[in-house]
Amino acid sequence: MNELGNVNISQEVVATIAESVVSEIEGVNSLVGGTSKNEIVKFFQNVSSGGKGIEVEVGETECTIDLYIVAKMGYKLPALAGEIQTNVVKAITDMTGLKVQEVNVYIQKIVKDDKKDVVQTPVETAEIEE
Repeated sequence: MNELGNVNISQEVVATIAESVVSEIEGVNSLVGGTSKNEIVKFFQNVSSGGKGIEVEVGETECTIDLYIVAKMGYKLPALAGEIQTNVVKAITDMTGLKVQEVNVYIQKIVKDDKKDVVQTPVETAEIEE
């Protein structure tokens, strides 16, 4: 509480920030729905984050985040997880002022990055006769 009143930051806000940060990291393909051990957390994850692969617990001054990741093939997974953790902590701390207790990264799957293999060919345009 500050002199003007209370400020509460929802789990959804923290999840949205984390999702935005993770989506910009090169070795991450996507987030996937996690398999929470707690049925109540599972329910609220599906309601609040749409099953996006993010679980967030927010207290008055701190938060904990679980991220369920699909990584791209060819990246060093421990380094990728470290980059995710560092970037998420920085963004959430800067934007919300919350102390991030933990960012747990669960790499659920690894996929080939098909974008590297795509060969683009120019599209031919047909001339229209008038």
